[in-house]
Formats: sequence, structure tokens, C-alpha cells
Amino acid sequence: MSRYNDGNNQQPFQPYHGNDPATQGWTYTGHNSNSRVAFYENPQGVKMDYYYTTGTTKTSMDHPSRGSTQLFRRDLSEGEHNAVLNNPRVHTGKGYYTKK
Repeated sequence: MSRYNDGNNQQPFQPYHGNDPATQGWTYTGHNSNSRVAFYENPQGVKMDYYYTTGTTKTSMDHPSRGSTQLFRRDLSEGEHNAVLNNPRVHTGKGYYTKK
């Protein structure tokens, strides 16, 4: 299955606590109902995997000094979630990263 399936052949999903990234300018590109993850991309090319049953986010981007990175955040409040959507590099103190 392609990462960007536009939701074709998948079960519908409800965003965690109604926090849908598409309402804040992120483009929905598909989801995997088995893994319970939805895929989004913002206009700057940052990709986000949004685990809609837990509210966990994984953002993938090119960091200016670290290169290509993935940053995972979980247990975000609604305000912290909105801050991440507005600025994927915001520091919440609730994340960990991996370098590709």
C-alpha cells in the first residue's frame, strides 16, 4: 500500500479529540486504518504521521544543523498540538527525535 493513498480502501477515522491537522493548513495525503495513522504534509514540505487514536505526532523534515530528522511527540495538550501544527519545530519538552 502506498503511503499517499488518499484514504482509498481504508476505514474512516476520527481525529484524536477532534484535532484534525487539515483544519490548520496541512494537506491530508492518506491513512492506514490498520496502523491507525493518518498522513499529512504542510506547504513547506514537512511530513507528519498523525496517530489518531493516541494523538501522537511524528514530523519528518530537514533540520538546518542535524539534517533529515524525525521528531515524535506524545501526550500533547490541545494547545501544544496546535503549536506543533503552526510550527513543526516548536519545542514542547515532550518529544524525542531520530536521525535518518
